[in-house]
Amino acid sequence: MPKSGRNKVSSLQDLADLAGVSRATASRALNDNPIISARTRKKLQALARKHGYSINRQARDFRLRRTSVISVVFMLDVESQQHMSDPFFLDMLGGIADALADHDYDLLLAHAPIANILDVKESRVMRQSDGVIFIGQEQQLEQLNQLAEDGQLMVVWGYPVPDKKYVVVGGDNVGGGYKATKHLLEIGRRKIGFFGATNNPENAARHEGYLKALSEYNVDPDPTLKVDVPFEMLRAREAIIDMLDSQVELDAVVCISDVMALATMSTLQELGLRVPQDISVVGYDDITLAAYSSPQLTTVRQNIRHAGRILVESVLGLINGENVPDTMLSSELIIRNSCGAK
Repeated sequence: MPKSGRNKVSSLQDLADLAGVSRATASRALNDNPIISARTRKKLQALARKHGYSINRQARDFRLRRTSVISVVFMLDVESQQHMSDPFFLDMLGGIADALADHDYDLLLAHAPIANILDVKESRVMRQSDGVIFIGQEQQLEQLNQLAEDGQLMVVWGYPVPDKKYVVVGGDNVGGGYKATKHLLEIGRRKIGFFGATNNPENAARHEGYLKALSEYNVDPDPTLKVDVPFEMLRAREAIIDMLDSQVELDAVVCISDVMALATMSTLQELGLRVPQDISVVGYDDITLAAYSSPQLTTVRQNIRHAGRILVESVLGLINGENVPDTMLSSELIIRNSCGAK
C-alpha cells in the first residue's frame, strides 16, 4: 500500500489497495462500467484524480477493442438548406462534448447535409468510433433501421416514430406544440399560423400538438396559415412576405424553431407590423439568443444541453452492453414578451 502522504500511486493495484477493493473493481470503476455501483465508481475516480493516477487509455482500448471515440452526425435538412451554424445544433454539440469529456471520450463530428445516411456506413464515422449519435431523423427511418439491424451501436435524437429499431432520446414535441398554441388561444388569438416544414417526425409532431390545441378551442385550422418556411434566413423572409402579401388574416404564429421565430419577428417588423401588438410570435427550443431578442422571445424550452448528456449516457450504455430504453424529455413553455402576455 502506498505510504501515507504520498501524492501519486504508481499502479492500478496501489489504487485498488488504497480504496479497499479488488484490482478488477478498480479497473471497471475507472472505465465507468455500470456493473460497479455509481457510488463506488465516483469514489475510485475521485481517488485517482487526487493521487494523480490515470489509466493507460491506449492499452485499455486495445484490450477492449475500443477507440474511445463517439461519432456525432447532424442530420441537416437538405431541402431547407439547414446549416450547422444553427444555434440549436451548437447548443446540442456543447452538451454532448461536455458529457463525452466527463467520460474520457473524444468526439468525431460529421455535419454535412446527408441525402442518404447509408453513405457514411464505410466512413471514419462508423469505422473509427465505438458508437454513433445521430441528431435528427429527417426522412431516413428505413436507412437508420438498416444501420441498427447491421449491429451499429447508435442513439438518435428525435421523435419515437413507429417501427423504429434504434434507441431514441427526444423532447415531447406534441406537448410542446400544444402548449405553445394553447397559450396563444388563452390570450385571445384565433388566427394562428404555423411556420415550418412538417416533413420530418419532430416537426410533424409539433404540428400535431398545434392542431390538438386548435381542436380543443373549436378553431378550424386554416391551411393558408400553414407555411413551409425554410431554415435559411433569406428564404424564410421571402416565404413570410409572400404569405402576408396574400392578405391572409394573422394574429399569431407558432414557429418550429427559435431561429425561424427570430427571422419571423425581424421580417414582421421590417414590414411595419408590431410584435406582439399586431402579431404574437412563439418559437421552439429556447436557444440562448431567445432571451436577448427584441422583444424577448416566448418559446418552448427543450433542455438541449441536458439532452446532449442523456444522448451520451445512452450510447455509452449500449457500448457497455446495457438494455437502454428510449428517453422522452419534458417540454416547458417559457413566456416572455413576444406573445403579448408579459
